[in-house]
Amino acid sequence: MARHTRSFSLPTRSHPFLQNFEEELNRLRACVGSSLTYEIILDALKAVGHVYESINELLSMSSNLNGLSQMQHRRWVEQELEESVKLLDMCSKSRDNLDTIRYHVQDLKLANRRGDLEAIKSKLRDYNLIVKKANRDVKIQVFNKNESLEGESLEVVSLLLETREITISGIL
Repeated sequence: MARHTRSFSLPTRSHPFLQNFEEELNRLRACVGSSLTYEIILDALKAVGHVYESINELLSMSSNLNGLSQMQHRRWVEQELEESVKLLDMCSKSRDNLDTIRYHVQDLKLANRRGDLEAIKSKLRDYNLIVKKANRDVKIQVFNKNESLEGESLEVVSLLLETREITISGIL
């Protein structure tokens, strides 16, 4: 009697979308590890935008929607949403701080053009204080993390966590 056995093989490569996502994430990692120049900051911001666009597409995939909607993954999804809101708050606060710094730089330039040495000293003190405050605000947000969830999570959640960590490390 002849035996017929069936075998199946799993794909050797991950989904093409995930490969593209990993490439974008690697590009972002490379920008974060570099010394800061205007071009590198611009590239990093573009990479962040591409990564988050990819995350949006990744979350829209039906297989991920089905996985994320299951009850056992609810806690991970809720924590990720909470962390994303914190990241948005940090970005908003950073934008406000940058606007304040820009204002102080304009005041400093004006005092310099007038040649008012006392005003320059005062504006430099103000500028240094606001820069220290901005750095402190970012560090408080970064180090104010929730406890990490134990156990295995969905791949999409781990990608979100990794992306956020890279984004935050780029801010520091």
